[in-house]
Amino acid sequence: MDPDRLADEVDQWVRDGIITESQAEAILQRYDTEATGRSRVVVALSVVGAALVFVGVALFFATRWAGLPTLLRGAVLVAAPSLAYAGGVVGYRRGTPRVGLALCLLGATLVGPSLFLLGDLFSVTFAEQWLLFAWSLAAVSTGHLLVSRVGVGLGLALVTALVAVLADPGDPLPPVAFFGIAVFGLASINDGRIARTYRLVGVVVTLAGLLGLTTLDGRFDRFDVGPTVFLFVTAAAALTSADWLLHIDATRDFEWATGAFLAVVAATALAVAAPGWIPSILAFAGIHAAMLAAVLATGYLGYRTGSRTLVDIATVAALVQTLSAVASTVVDSLSGAVALVAAGVVLLAAGVAIERGRRSVLSRLG
Repeated sequence: MDPDRLADEVDQWVRDGIITESQAEAILQRYDTEATGRSRVVVALSVVGAALVFVGVALFFATRWAGLPTLLRGAVLVAAPSLAYAGGVVGYRRGTPRVGLALCLLGATLVGPSLFLLGDLFSVTFAEQWLLFAWSLAAVSTGHLLVSRVGVGLGLALVTALVAVLADPGDPLPPVAFFGIAVFGLASINDGRIARTYRLVGVVVTLAGLLGLTTLDGRFDRFDVGPTVFLFVTAAAALTSADWLLHIDATRDFEWATGAFLAVVAATALAVAAPGWIPSILAFAGIHAAMLAAVLATGYLGYRTGSRTLVDIATVAALVQTLSAVASTVVDSLSGAVALVAAGVVLLAAGVAIERGRRSVLSRLG
């Protein structure tokens, strides 16, 4: 069977509730035929080839850039992403979709640098936010049109960066975490691999925002989220996402989104309250408790939905949180070799415990 068609069928089975995501992964691995192996080789070669072409052309023009006329430099910046997209279209039409995909993704990647350099070249003043928005739109659109997880992931990463920029002058961590919850909810209006990409990116972005808040120990006085309109917009988007999941009876996803939202609200409130209204140690413990709750909710969601990927994400987040806690407590309180030894022992013990928990969950998934 054609590997792409098999993947589409398996995605449909997951949506219909016939199998779990873990079972879907097992099926795809079971029927990982020689043709699939060849297609992966083609993808790898295409990506490497496209990257080499880009690097070669970039080096060629970089050594001659200062001597080129302004109009020619502008033409090069416009032509770079345009030719990459054109090559991708030709690849699809000639029956080599893997090559076409690699070139289109290269084009989406080049859109951003070209826009920023064009603005500098012609001294056109555009707000950084608008250029980043245009780049994000190009990447997300490319990913959706080509049903590419990499393209959608790139686009969502750029939108996350845009959210961080728009959060200024407030701290970007809470808006980014709220945005992750909103992205998680958007998975419900997409299908198959794209839906899973939205879900995973949403979880990762939310946990990353919370992890950032766990590193504020000793810097609470400089944490200024501010009651900005953008903060309330992202919080409202997260709430709307959770409400939508409840409306469509996606109970498991709703539970995760609600738990994550409460964790972000609690962690943000504690960070704002310290050290003026509550002791820093209490805020530190509360933020880590909120982060731990979000990690456990992610692992539980992975267990309930049969997703090994979510379980792995929860495991990595738990390890990073442990590292953050050790750095803020053991390393700061001790000095020299004693601190290193103590931190190492704590991390090893935590790593063993977390890995045992992960293996226990995965064994139940089958």
